[in-house]
Amino acid sequence: MQVSIKTSPMNWMTPLLLTNPPLILDADLLSSFAWVDRLDILEKLFPQQMIVLDEVMDELRRVVHLSTRVQNCIDKGLIKNVSMTADSPEALELGQILNTGRYGNGEAACMAYLKNNDGTMYSNNLSDVHTFCGANGKDLITTAMIMHHAVEKAVIDDAEAEIIWAKMIAKRRKLPASSYSAYLASLGQNQ
Repeated sequence: MQVSIKTSPMNWMTPLLLTNPPLILDADLLSSFAWVDRLDILEKLFPQQMIVLDEVMDELRRVVHLSTRVQNCIDKGLIKNVSMTADSPEALELGQILNTGRYGNGEAACMAYLKNNDGTMYSNNLSDVHTFCGANGKDLITTAMIMHHAVEKAVIDDAEAEIIWAKMIAKRRKLPASSYSAYLASLGQNQ
């Protein structure tokens, strides 16, 4: 099911989920699921729709077990690893974005890729990518939105979502509420 949402300061927490492939995965979002060993949630929701760029994998390699878990998904064909060629429009755009000094390599690579291709940004790094997505007509999906979608699709239940959310918080992942139930409450929903 494809649901269109707009990225704006007021609705980035909305539970509606756009799955307009390819889904461009940033390191912070991937690491949220990898830290708690729950990449299976992404695999079940979005098999063969996800892309991880080399620059994002480079960021993940700073913590070996995170990159190993993501590499296992790549090896299984559930996530596609994409490299930019040196003279591609994406690589040229990446150079321009990095020259601003405002972004990390992973975020910059995702933005450069999306500036030149269709797709949806999957990231928690709202301060870096929210404005870009709005300015370029790209949708932005966060870990919180994916967790809610996973519950709605019965990939996990509410109790499991609470446990996973707490583990993500314990690993210092950026989430918009202190618990899954608090997130639902912020949306005006109850468990």
